[in-house]
Amino acid sequence: MSKFTKVFIPKSRLSRRDGKGFETKVSGKIFRGIVVKQGDQYFAYQNLCKHLPITLDLNDDEFFSHDKAFIQCQMHGAIYEIPTGKCIAGPCEGAKLNALKIIEEEDQLIVLVPDKAVA
Repeated sequence: MSKFTKVFIPKSRLSRRDGKGFETKVSGKIFRGIVVKQGDQYFAYQNLCKHLPITLDLNDDEFFSHDKAFIQCQMHGAIYEIPTGKCIAGPCEGAKLNALKIIEEEDQLIVLVPDKAVA
């Protein structure tokens, strides 16, 4: 049975098309993730480019292409679809970001980070 670390994020931290990074400790290691809002939907991914093991935002919460239609790695320009996490352009085309499960409550999101995520 998988175990999870829960990360609580107030919905008020995310506007209509926005992304926020978060950090938590999982099995004694730092795990970095992002929560993205597109319209009325929320998506969560590990904050790790599939091209090279670096954060997508270079630690400044800038996760998007200029038009905010896609998640974009700020280092090498890999472009990912927001709803699927699939890389559609760039050096890791076809790869997918590691998705995280979200439980949506009235005022907050609970992101479930599996313990195996830092293995």
